[in-house]
Amino acid sequence: MNKLKTLQYPWKLYIWLTLLLLTIIDLAVLLDIQNGAGGRPYRFMLWNFFLAWIPAAAAVGLDLLSLLKKGTMRTVLLGLGGLTWLFFLPNATYLLTDLLHVFRIYSFDPQDRYWGDIGFWRHLLPMLLASMLGLLIACAALYSVHRLVERAFGGLKSIIFAGIVLLLSSFGVYMGRFVRWNSWDVIGNPLMMVKDMRDLFSDPEWVRHLIMFGGGILALQAGMYAVLYLFAKLGPGEKKSEA
Repeated sequence: MNKLKTLQYPWKLYIWLTLLLLTIIDLAVLLDIQNGAGGRPYRFMLWNFFLAWIPAAAAVGLDLLSLLKKGTMRTVLLGLGGLTWLFFLPNATYLLTDLLHVFRIYSFDPQDRYWGDIGFWRHLLPMLLASMLGLLIACAALYSVHRLVERAFGGLKSIIFAGIVLLLSSFGVYMGRFVRWNSWDVIGNPLMMVKDMRDLFSDPEWVRHLIMFGGGILALQAGMYAVLYLFAKLGPGEKKSEA
């Protein structure tokens, strides 16, 4: 039990349960929305939320694996868990980009500047919550693993680690949205990914597009993460865990 406290449990558990409850509520609202033909246009969010929660589950798994006795098996399991966490982490932040579906699905009059129809807001607000939840899940999952790296390698190396992960995650969001990568392509179709990256970086216009979009996603992630990280580091719970 004391070992779990050093990993900031049960507070981490409370955070994950709160985010999970909000996810369930948000999905219930989204799945209740119907289009003109009576269909459920946001059913795809079930799958997207499932993918967004994989890095959270991996982060919890890494916490538990870190408690095992040191040895080859522990190292291998941590490595596999860490790769799973890294490859699926962009799926959480990816929910930010799902906001575009509101403007794809909901028919509105572009001449109506403020979109007074309440139906528009019934689409927008739960999708906005979904995007915020994705960002929070990503930040919480990163913070959890960041702390493990900090305990193992020290503060400076862990900060560099977090920065690299944020950069890779932003790149993953871009490739997922515009090139339609999936996390499992890393294993299932790595040659396709190599070709896509070669094509991307050989086209100046595409690189510019990546920098503009990816830079914006990176700024959003890094800004949110910096605030949450400082709250966690300066809060009373952090002091107790290191006492």
